[in-house]
Amino acid sequence: MEEDPRGEIQIGVDTDQSALVTGSQNVVIQAEQVMLQAAQQAAAAQRDPARMLRVLALLAAPVYNPRSPSAPPVPLDLRQEWHVLADGVRRSGAPILLARLTPPTLDALRYALSPRASQQGSFPHVLHFSGHAWRQGMVLEDELGCVHPASTLEVLRALQGLPHPLDLVVLNGCQSAADAESVAQALVDGGLAHAVVGHEESVLDHQAVAFASRLYAELTNGFPLQEAVDRARPQVTTHKIVLLGDKTLRFEDLSVGEPMVDDRRPRGNLPVPSGLFLGRGRELATIARILAHPPAAGVISGPPGIGKSSLVLEAAARQSWRFPGGVAYAAGPRPGDVRAASSAELIATLAGALGLEAADDLLTYTAANPTLLLMDNLESLPPQELDHLGNFLRGLGPESAALLALRPSCAALEDLPIARPLPVHHGLEETAAVRYALDLAGQRGIALTREQALRITRSVGGHPLLVEQLVALARRRDLSQLLADVQMRQGNFPSLLSAVYAWSADRLDESGRAAWRALPIFSGGTAPEGPLRAAAGEEGPEKLQQAALADFDPASQVWRWHATVAEYARGHWPLAEQERQSRLIALLPAWTEWLKQLPGEEVISRLETSLPNLEAEVEACPTTSHGEAWPFLDGLDGHLPSPERTLILRELVARVWETKLLLLPPEDGAGRAVLLNNLSVAISALGRREEALKAAQEAVDIYRQLARANPQAFLPDLARSLGVYGSILLAMKRHDEATSYFAEGLQHLVSFYQAFPAAFAPLAGALRRDYLRACQEAKLEPDAELLARFD
Repeated sequence: MEEDPRGEIQIGVDTDQSALVTGSQNVVIQAEQVMLQAAQQAAAAQRDPARMLRVLALLAAPVYNPRSPSAPPVPLDLRQEWHVLADGVRRSGAPILLARLTPPTLDALRYALSPRASQQGSFPHVLHFSGHAWRQGMVLEDELGCVHPASTLEVLRALQGLPHPLDLVVLNGCQSAADAESVAQALVDGGLAHAVVGHEESVLDHQAVAFASRLYAELTNGFPLQEAVDRARPQVTTHKIVLLGDKTLRFEDLSVGEPMVDDRRPRGNLPVPSGLFLGRGRELATIARILAHPPAAGVISGPPGIGKSSLVLEAAARQSWRFPGGVAYAAGPRPGDVRAASSAELIATLAGALGLEAADDLLTYTAANPTLLLMDNLESLPPQELDHLGNFLRGLGPESAALLALRPSCAALEDLPIARPLPVHHGLEETAAVRYALDLAGQRGIALTREQALRITRSVGGHPLLVEQLVALARRRDLSQLLADVQMRQGNFPSLLSAVYAWSADRLDESGRAAWRALPIFSGGTAPEGPLRAAAGEEGPEKLQQAALADFDPASQVWRWHATVAEYARGHWPLAEQERQSRLIALLPAWTEWLKQLPGEEVISRLETSLPNLEAEVEACPTTSHGEAWPFLDGLDGHLPSPERTLILRELVARVWETKLLLLPPEDGAGRAVLLNNLSVAISALGRREEALKAAQEAVDIYRQLARANPQAFLPDLARSLGVYGSILLAMKRHDEATSYFAEGLQHLVSFYQAFPAAFAPLAGALRRDYLRACQEAKLEPDAELLARFD
């Protein structure tokens, strides 16, 4: 906000010349419902939205200016600004209902303030704008994320016909209330707002947000607007706040209660991008245009470290409003990952992220619900698997889309009728690359001048991963020698990466290099704090962080590193398989401790994030003793959901039970039967019915033998096991056989149910339900006498 955002924008042009892309039906539907859905969320939390201060936030940060491609808009970190605004509202303890409007377009704003919103009782009291502005207008986005310079006249025309004026508009944009031609003055003069608060000069982002949060809290305390502004004014130190309109405005009929922030994310598992995304405005606009015309598949290719994954995630975050069915993300395995590099694994992950029970349901879901599928690291898939993936994408729903990222171009994907190739073989534009270098230096406490940042970015052509590495090395006196070496290899990014990594390795001490050598042990390019320190040494993670080789992600509570970092370690310090296995076994206590400390509400997401590592640890367990592996396996088993409640973790559930069976002492027959039952359920859910039937049959045989010796102890277990066997037969459509197993299970359970009905009602109810279903499918009459014994 401190800089002039306009570049060569033509101010005051007629609205017919606007760059606005007029709205899709999704804009209409979502904009009209944004406050209504927030109100419904508040009502579900036992709060009265009618008596809360309803604030609609419009945060605009366009990424590309098609009228002036060489002058990109000044970037705004609106992700951080929303976080700070929402956090301020939450901390206020005041009855504020805050919702965010997406996309931040003039059309969306018009629909959000429509008569229907008023009729639904969800019309906002306050409109909060954050973004760039100038003396005669404000800078919004179009649906592609491009600059839309909305003049004062255009804003007035768009908002004509409001059902009633807004109580208050807060314009957190530079010069938004600079003079008589400003949007602020026009909203008051045009009768569209009772009052407007704005800025006559440039305003610092963090101060503007702090001012707004304090202002809303003061208003909910019943203070008149002028006094609330005066109380919040100290948050802005650079200039005076401008207040226009009704200074006596007061919100008196508000309830006492907690705030509510409507920050719902799209359905699925879209990772939250970290930090300010810089550059790639043209590419983001191109991807938005691709996604605006589904079915479509954007195929993004380029060298390692060029920013393909970041580009995919940023584009998805910006365009998720187009896909009410959700956004699902899956990545192919990295080198050293124990997971199979298969399209089926990716598709199952996508389906599981959307809450589907089976991978086969995914295409049907995309046909009924506009959905965005993200697939990363596809270079790890062999050619035949890429062909399978291409065939899958041919069936994508008509309103759905996909974004695919891989290193080399791929004809199997790029030749699809819905494919739109987007090669990314160049680094960041110079201005963005320099800003990126300076931001990185600031985060790491490195003194870096703009001239040094410019030299670094030019030496590597703006390659973001290389910029990050060189900034980390900027403290060194021999940086000039490194830059000279780098410039000799310019354009060959793999060679550049290798040279910079070699330079970093030479300048790490032995403990730092040992930490780097440990990274290939972790399959997924991530590791939680405890296991990483156990493998890399107590100081290892910080040494890798100082060298820009790894960084901590507070959102998911793991350390992350780029695939090329582990690839360099694997190539220069290879681990023999036997040594790798022994190191994995040595990490079991650290993983066991990590499992004990998982927060209850985040268990599943943390397990999914660490899935490749957990699979590798489970695979190593059979090479050690029961005593060494069992605490880890038992701890993991205790945290995993039942197989029918997860698709992403279902294979891991099965592997854990298979491994426990291998390590279980042979004399523990009852324990073996329990595990076999569990395993049969898991592998049946994976579609391996014959294998599941074999495991279930073995469990039934063990329980028959145990029940003959001790019927009181084991007949209920036999009944449960017969039910599991019958359920697998039912899934295989062998209905006649299934009825006999369910009936036998009920017969074994009768005396127990009659003696202790409350204790055995759940098992009896499940057996009875499945028995009746099997009889219906087999067109057989149920045994009425047997069923009557459970009445």
